[in-house]
Amino acid sequence: MTETSDILFRKLEKEFLLSRDQLALIVDGFLDEFKLGLKTPSKGLATMIPSFVTQLPTGNETGTFLSLDLGGTNLRISAVQLLGDGHVKVLEVKHAPSKELKTGPGDVFFDWIADAVEELITVKARHLFSPEQVAGDATLALGVCWSFPVDQTGVNRGTILRMGKGFTLQDTEGQDLAHMFHEAFERKGLNVKLSAILNDTVGTLVAHAYSNPRSRIGLIFATGVNAAYPEKVENIIKLDKETRDKYPAGTEMLLNTEIDIFGTEAYLPLTDIDLAMDKSHNQPKFQLYEKMMSGAYLGELTRLVAMDFIKNDALFNGQVPEGFDEEWSFPTMYMSALERDMTANRQVSLEKILGKYHFEQTPSLQDIAILTRICRIVSTRSAQLCSCAIAALIQQQGLVQKSNADIIVGMNGSTYEFYPFMEERVHRALREWFGVEISDRIRLEIAHEGGSVGGALIAMLAS
Repeated sequence: MTETSDILFRKLEKEFLLSRDQLALIVDGFLDEFKLGLKTPSKGLATMIPSFVTQLPTGNETGTFLSLDLGGTNLRISAVQLLGDGHVKVLEVKHAPSKELKTGPGDVFFDWIADAVEELITVKARHLFSPEQVAGDATLALGVCWSFPVDQTGVNRGTILRMGKGFTLQDTEGQDLAHMFHEAFERKGLNVKLSAILNDTVGTLVAHAYSNPRSRIGLIFATGVNAAYPEKVENIIKLDKETRDKYPAGTEMLLNTEIDIFGTEAYLPLTDIDLAMDKSHNQPKFQLYEKMMSGAYLGELTRLVAMDFIKNDALFNGQVPEGFDEEWSFPTMYMSALERDMTANRQVSLEKILGKYHFEQTPSLQDIAILTRICRIVSTRSAQLCSCAIAALIQQQGLVQKSNADIIVGMNGSTYEFYPFMEERVHRALREWFGVEISDRIRLEIAHEGGSVGGALIAMLAS
């Protein structure tokens, strides 16, 4: 390690590794944004969005329910058999809509969905249903995870807004989502009722609550980041008084925080690297928090830091590898691979990881060590920022003071689950914030199948 690289690492660690005071600014900033979101109507770009789901499962529920998960790429329809004692059995059909379907008439698209539902009920998962359900003599409840903007007005009502992600369906914008589904089911002779519309983060919390009923937070930490938690209805001021008064005192409703759009320059410790990346993004000044820590951005942050080291002759002999100067050319999976490979002979992994770049001189083991250390610093900050969301959600609910029981967080997502040492780093950051005694009560548990199991459970709870 040269004197120059030592100086650069000291500067990088000072800027990227957050002090407790910096963490406090973020946690307090999030708590303020919770309060603001609870009273700001959920129109357009909104946070703290009510799900109208007012209970969590006990883990003892049984029966077979349907869920539908539509994202930008795939349609996934699942038959979820709740077996009790927190156990489930899932069978699914998966289809990718063609460009013609995504841009054609809305009723044709919903008919295509109805055909897939019929395939699941009558062929793929027939044995999970009763003869009455297969024949259409008994109604099947469906939970829909609709990964597009919806102005939701009830657990099973919502107006379709402009979709995005390549979808420009004709004659759907402004229509009620449940109505579009029910018309298609009627045309196909299916006795299926849309019982719930949900967000995938709310689904994650509900799905994990089936396996651990004490779950109080659902957090997705993947390409993007988001979180859900239960909030007292009386605190959700954005719901009009007449709606709030319908619920018994003390009722809690699950909220989709949309924490990905939290964060302002007033309290986020943005570095020159963050600002440079944000400037190159097609949506500058948007999702600043997510850009500092989610899987979509970590690789580019690392590349920009590495470019700074190269320009200061502290990496790759000051030579920019061909292709490395291209924006977004260093994905987060390269960071993950570098941090995972702790073997003595790292030249092999170098060829696998950096093989797409052309080097004038083969990088040394020292170069690989420097690049890996950069990855570690960038990903450690990511873990610290993730811990801020968890800490704020714990404090918003007063979970530390309420009891001495464990605090259960359902965690889902590739960055948390598959990035090496991420789980340990998030735990370490929570320990720094709460201290050993309280942090030992915080249990981060892997939550699976928010869209499928969560959707079916919410359909069950709603029906």
